[in-house]
Amino acid sequence: MISRRSLIFSGTALPLAAATSLALAQAASFPRRPVLWVVPYPAGGFGDVVSRVLAQHMTATLKQPVVIENKPGAGGQIAAAYVKQQPADGHTLLYGDIGPFAMNAALYPKLNYNTLKDFAPLTRLLTSSLILVVPPSSPYKSVDDLIKAAKTRSADRAVTYGSYGIGSQPHIWMEMLKRETHGSFQHVAYKGAAPAVQDLMGGHIEVMLDVAANSLPYVQEGKLRVLAVIGSDKRLERLPQVPTLSELGHPSLNAPGWTGVVVKAGTPPDIATQLRTAVVQAIESDEIRRRFGDLGVTPAPQTPQEFSRFIESETKRWGSVIRSAGVVLE
Repeated sequence: MISRRSLIFSGTALPLAAATSLALAQAASFPRRPVLWVVPYPAGGFGDVVSRVLAQHMTATLKQPVVIENKPGAGGQIAAAYVKQQPADGHTLLYGDIGPFAMNAALYPKLNYNTLKDFAPLTRLLTSSLILVVPPSSPYKSVDDLIKAAKTRSADRAVTYGSYGIGSQPHIWMEMLKRETHGSFQHVAYKGAAPAVQDLMGGHIEVMLDVAANSLPYVQEGKLRVLAVIGSDKRLERLPQVPTLSELGHPSLNAPGWTGVVVKAGTPPDIATQLRTAVVQAIESDEIRRRFGDLGVTPAPQTPQEFSRFIESETKRWGSVIRSAGVVLE
């Protein structure tokens, strides 16, 4: 005789078993079509280049094409909104960095997404050193030269600096420098790193903070000159003569860059695990180390839980800095 308790148990177990079987079947058949890797910046910059290298490795692992989709603008909000609108099935990933994933929460009062509520962190990807660069013809031979010039300039003759866009790390970092030194600096926003660097080399702007891996080739060609290394406690292998910001007495400004990848919240855990495994294999590949290893770029994967806590702590940290600097964007 079957007891009432057994009937109740079996009645609840069957739906659970069915749900588990469905989840396993979905994971086993994933991915069912090409996977979209969305980049909130234009083609040609560091984030785009890194993403394309990772996509090649992930394509081999997942047995489906991983396609790069560039959706720049609005400080990453266009890309984030797009991924937020897609099904939570793991076929769309959002690449980002310190700007979209941490700074935007304090920069935009009407931000159209919440990083930790609308998305599920997969892993941090890289940490990276940055460099403060000027054209080779620049009169600034050191950070002190730059600061002295900014202090003596009037508002209508401010030192012009470029960035990847409003709210990007180069923008906020220069605003921090402006606040610490009380210098006169004028922001010129670009739609990504590539056009900003081109204008810097052309002498249309005077200085820029950039990811070392992005600008170092131009430095080696004599098209840019480096004033300091930011985000590293030691000098870069390729720039042994260039001091770090800490050496120069500005440790509070010595903030490294970082990048990561997320999927839409609600993505099945097994699928998220598959994606993370493919991403981590790619970021730890020999090609990444060969192409970026001596450029101040370090693979730095984290578990989803670690990356979630990291995003939370970075959001608080930069939120404090941004509010202190009084930077607010619409």
